[in-house]
Amino acid sequence: MRYVLPWLLLSLAALGQSAPTRIAPDEAAKHLIKKSPAIYPSLAETARIQGNVIIEISIDDSGSVSSRRLISGHPLLVPAALDAVSKWKYQPFEVNGRPATVVTVTMVTFGNPSNHDAEDRAEMLLQHNFWSAVDSAGLALGRNNFADAEEQLNKADALLPQASADRRHVPERWQWLMHMGRVRTGQQKYSDAEQYYQKALALRQKDNRDAPEVAATLASLGVLYTEEKQYVSARDYSNRSIAIYRKNFNRAGSGNPGAQQVYGRAVAYQSSMLSKLASQKNDPAEVSRYCRTFLEFQNFVASEDRESLASACQGASTVTPNH
Repeated sequence: MRYVLPWLLLSLAALGQSAPTRIAPDEAAKHLIKKSPAIYPSLAETARIQGNVIIEISIDDSGSVSSRRLISGHPLLVPAALDAVSKWKYQPFEVNGRPATVVTVTMVTFGNPSNHDAEDRAEMLLQHNFWSAVDSAGLALGRNNFADAEEQLNKADALLPQASADRRHVPERWQWLMHMGRVRTGQQKYSDAEQYYQKALALRQKDNRDAPEVAATLASLGVLYTEEKQYVSARDYSNRSIAIYRKNFNRAGSGNPGAQQVYGRAVAYQSSMLSKLASQKNDPAEVSRYCRTFLEFQNFVASEDRESLASACQGASTVTPNH
């Protein structure tokens, strides 16, 4: 039996969403109709800190802005930049003739950082082109079109600096490695897939061993080892992933329901997979353990998936906790 966790659970950036329509920075700028100036932080101004803050933003179908991801910027300048961008207004974009939410990359300038303008504008274009290619690869992966996915990933890879010491593009490199791992898994080239995932894991663990991206990579390795029928490794990596997702779930708290939804779903899906593995290995104690975890987080799973995910738990000795 083949176990496949939904890919969007393993690629946190777009959980539960289709790939966004991306608009080139120069084209998006033409739609900007209200640009609130950024307030120069007094501490940064006193210290004569100048620079650009580059942000990936989402523009909804009314033209309002929300920040999706900080790309680069001095820590003293970032909060003011995010606050300013949140007040911007765009002429709504249309996709297929209807107002739609789109994604673009923008820049907020403090002072006169002319020495870095050309470099920062090049970075904006790199971000747009890289993530456009990765989004296309993700869509191809969703269709199991691994040749097209790899072609798009090759385009994305060519955009990134190749120096091994480069740490400016960790999110991009990690996402590329994860997608390549999935390509090789789909092609049943499991040894190659393992190498990509292990590189992705090493890349993210350098910064934060409890990061959600580490959990996502461990989950991918758990699925891979399940495919290879390496059940001990599958259980080990999935358990490590669940533990990290639990930490992030608790840290997010009820004040961040979107993050809890992401982490809760990841725990539920992996617990379901492990309960089925334990059932196949005829290990009632393990079945009960994983079923308890699944039942704890089942409310974060789409209702139409719960019955199939809970199939190994039918008749298991479990107690449903109050969530």
